[in-house]
Amino acid sequence: MRVIILGAGRRGLRLAKHLIDEKKSVVFIDSSSDRCAAANSKLDCLTVCGSATDIDTLRDAGVEGAEAVIAVTDSDETNLVACGIVASAFKDVGMTVAAIRSISYLGGDLRGDILGISHIVNPEQETAERIVGIIETGIFRDFEYFPYAQFLMFTRHIEKGGIFDGKSLAQVRKDIPGRFVVTGVRRRGKAFTPFGDTILREGDEIALIVDDDESSEIYSKLSNLKDSKIRKIVLVGGTRITRFILASMEADMRRNVTLVEKDLSTCERFARDYADIMVLNGAITDEGFWEEERIYQSDVLVSVTDNDELNIIAASYAKRLGTKRAVALIKTNNSYIALAEAMDIDGVVSTTNVTVDAIVRYLRGGRIQSLHSLFDGQIEVYEYEVPPDFKYVGRKLKDIDFRGKLTIAGVKKVGGDDNIIPDGNYQIEAGDTLLISAAHSNYAYVEDLLT
Repeated sequence: MRVIILGAGRRGLRLAKHLIDEKKSVVFIDSSSDRCAAANSKLDCLTVCGSATDIDTLRDAGVEGAEAVIAVTDSDETNLVACGIVASAFKDVGMTVAAIRSISYLGGDLRGDILGISHIVNPEQETAERIVGIIETGIFRDFEYFPYAQFLMFTRHIEKGGIFDGKSLAQVRKDIPGRFVVTGVRRRGKAFTPFGDTILREGDEIALIVDDDESSEIYSKLSNLKDSKIRKIVLVGGTRITRFILASMEADMRRNVTLVEKDLSTCERFARDYADIMVLNGAITDEGFWEEERIYQSDVLVSVTDNDELNIIAASYAKRLGTKRAVALIKTNNSYIALAEAMDIDGVVSTTNVTVDAIVRYLRGGRIQSLHSLFDGQIEVYEYEVPPDFKYVGRKLKDIDFRGKLTIAGVKKVGGDDNIIPDGNYQIEAGDTLLISAAHSNYAYVEDLLT
């Protein structure tokens, strides 16, 4: 199947790599010959150098009959107009998806249908929702909430002498009571699905799926903090993402927020629009400002300026001064992610990664209610509602051979409030919501099974 991506920037390249791994045929349209050349050199794809809003260019790229057209250029106007042209002029295109940052086009509603576009993703709103989720749960590493199955997922590094170091998964399950499962391990850059006899080692990064009701208790056992509850929150930078964060917060949480912003007029606007937060006018790079305002005496500092380097520096410095937890936004340069994590920053949120995840979730569609990728896309976890015609309805897990290509990590039973970590005696029923973990390399098998 053919997918047309408008924009060969950081989001387009990451999305294309994901789709190419799934054996999709990807064609880029970009007005920059340098970006087209870079895409050709990095990926197995085709490129057309030209305007994404030109019908002849769209036709030359093979838009007619494409499975999807996805607009992720740096221009909201281009993304909106290009998808509108495709929806109007090429009726046989499967779907159109546009990344739109500005809320002014739709009066604040980015979820509705406009110009015939199938789906609109707001990168800044998606990023803000991820950050609020981190604050609400106190879970910082690759956090994701699966709302239908009511499980949480997060990742942690195994430290020398820690509770997991040198133990098999079977031993870990005995040592730590509760409903959780280790669904993925990344070791020296390579991710794999573990089994009961897998020995975990220092330096491994593990992904855990945890029942929502027990997430705080289990996370606390794996954390150096005795109390992971977030009370005092510092936001650095009065940006649009900050506005989305504040709008997404409950009033009780928002009253605990202090915003630090160096521009006085921006401070005045936030103070007017959000009377329940404290707004401080000052530069986060001013050492005296930290001491004067006691910024470091917070449970979490989240730096969401438009400057990646400043976000990393502010978050790292906050931890050094005594802030319990720190989060840095990576907005433009994903190569900073590993650097930030190596600097004792608890959470790193990439606008690029969050946006691509949101687009991929929509592309999967059907009964896949949500999807989250782990370890640079090497492992995926699906939230899937079992339809009546699912081939394994009525079968127990111990009687099903998934050929080692997937794991059912959690189940929300139909018609009930119980979440379970299934064993071999679990019987699949129509209406159950399953959390399915699989290596991305097994995507074709999973897609064939679930669709």
